Amino acid sequence: AVNAAVSMKTLSAPDVNKSYISLDTSNVETDEDGLPLRYDKDKIEMYWKKERGALNQRWAYFVGKAVPFLTRLVTLFIADGKIEDRHVPGLAKQAREDMQDLGPTFIKLGQMMSVRPDVLPKPALDELAVLQDSVIPFDTQVAIQQIEKELNGPLGQFFTSISEKPVAAASLAQVYLATLNDGKDTKVAVKVQRPDVLSTVSKDLYVLRRAAEVFQGLAER
Repeated sequence: AVNAAVSMKTLSAPDVNKSYISLDTSNVETDEDGLPLRYDKDKIEMYWKKERGALNQRWAYFVGKAVPFLTRLVTLFIADGKIEDRHVPGLAKQAREDMQDLGPTFIKLGQMMSVRPDVLPKPALDELAVLQDSVIPFDTQVAIQQIEKELNGPLGQFFTSISEKPVAAASLAQVYLATLNDGKDTKVAVKVQRPDVLSTVSKDLYVLRRAAEVFQGLAER
């Protein structure tokens, strides 16, 4: 019932007018999907409205991961009156696997939580720490296409060499070691964003705000 009520609401993007964040709102450019390359509340809400079907699909996928985990959590709490230490490793593993399946935004969230001993017990921290260095890289050919698109030219015009595989892969991007075509063999690190990361993060921002509405509604019942 709470979920149905929330689904009828029109969600808004975060309003930063009352925050301490300084934003340059002049000449806000958008990508090919209509997403602003710098934060713009109105443009993000327009994007959400246009992508309603995709947002609902993303929400359904999130719910499919969140509900079984929360059901298990609540069941254990009701049975024992608390979450016993013996259940923590299994719960943490399930949470970590769910975050990996949900993608970059949730992997980043897990990485942030993995360094919060004031919030989570050590077995959970150890499990989430796996997300720090086990992110699966995306295909190098895709990365090369993105580099050439950004630089508006073939790879050889800018580099004499680039590593065949990324030297590091993170939740939002991966890094290659390259040599500039500058006559000096200058070594550089080339950081390439994951494909469609901007639209993915925007959809996940919608999902997280919608989830907050659901959980708040449940807490108030």
